Amino acid sequence: MLNLINQYRKNQDNSLLHDFECKHNGKTEYGHSFDENYWSRNDLIFELYNNYNIEDKKLIKWLLQEQIKGIEFDIPVYALDVCAFMLYKLMENEDIYDLYLAKFGTGTDAQFFVDIELIFGFDKEQTKEYLKNQKKNKRLNNKIIKIINYYESHPNGKYRNRKDYINYFETKKIEIIKSDLEEYLNTTGRD
Repeated sequence: MLNLINQYRKNQDNSLLHDFECKHNGKTEYGHSFDENYWSRNDLIFELYNNYNIEDKKLIKWLLQEQIKGIEFDIPVYALDVCAFMLYKLMENEDIYDLYLAKFGTGTDAQFFVDIELIFGFDKEQTKEYLKNQKKNKRLNNKIIKIINYYESHPNGKYRNRKDYINYFETKKIEIIKSDLEEYLNTTGRD
């Protein structure tokens, strides 16, 4: 996996990623529908998580999109959450749309599992200001602003600032994800 990551870093060639593309297994019965490349993509995501930087942003965004596609086929949300976090850590303001999609565009599992702090971006107020000033995507921008305001309106809501959230993810949540993934594997296997 590391060789593939290094090769992709050199030439950004998406043809290297063919074996990691979301590919439905053709089964429609509940509990049997799945993404044939989920486990190889999962391994790639976790290998990348061990050592990623700004050079990897294109790859991270591609992996995130494939994870989002795979949610339709009942894949676990763990690697989606890891991809979203890596993008969050490397983010620019315009990445808020991909982070929004990761949390709210994939179904209830991701809405529950992916943390709201990703939608807050660098800072809630700065993100709302950025969205207000964008000429494109006015409807989506307003929707994201409404979501941020909704979470802010919770009197007992406690949200981490960016620095604290990154620390939380890197020291605690990643261990929870790995543990949950291991439990999932023990229950279902890689099939």
